[in-house]
Amino acid sequence: GRMVTLPVSGILIPIIADAAIEQGFGTGAVKITPGHDPLDFEIGQRHGLAAINLMNPDSSLNANAGVYAGLKPIVARERVLEALTAAGLLIKSESHNHVVPHCERCNTILEPLISKQWFVRIQPLADPAIAAAQDGRVTFVPDRFSKVYMHWMTNIRDWNISRQLWWGHRIPVWTCANGHEFASDAEPET
Repeated sequence: GRMVTLPVSGILIPIIADAAIEQGFGTGAVKITPGHDPLDFEIGQRHGLAAINLMNPDSSLNANAGVYAGLKPIVARERVLEALTAAGLLIKSESHNHVVPHCERCNTILEPLISKQWFVRIQPLADPAIAAAQDGRVTFVPDRFSKVYMHWMTNIRDWNISRQLWWGHRIPVWTCANGHEFASDAEPET
């Protein structure tokens, strides 16, 4: 129920508590960026936080980044530290080892970004598969794998079929001039 002012922009943001935040990390207070981190997106969904997009398709920062618009994220992060230091707001800086995702083809840093995605609803497919395992129509060798299978199937998520890879599978969806979407295995008539 309380708010804090984000120093670099003056924007008010809510203070929340969530069990997904790692206990004992730093001060215990971390920023949540629902528009640019998968775990933060889920936390944001639970707390009704806006998922603000800060990036352009070329990975430069957009107008939502204020004075940092047009910069690449790594440069903007350095400028934010400089601004915090200049304002006397940075107490200290520490190095932390963490996983930074990179493209396996070109080795560039992958910046998570919310975009339109296409999913296949999986639960209707999982339910009969679960029933077949439970009633014995499907068996596992060795039997211990039945627990792994059941855990996976009962916690299944919808399957993303649009991973935004330019070399990946093309999804046959077109958008007309009026914004309507059309999915087919054939191109729409003009």
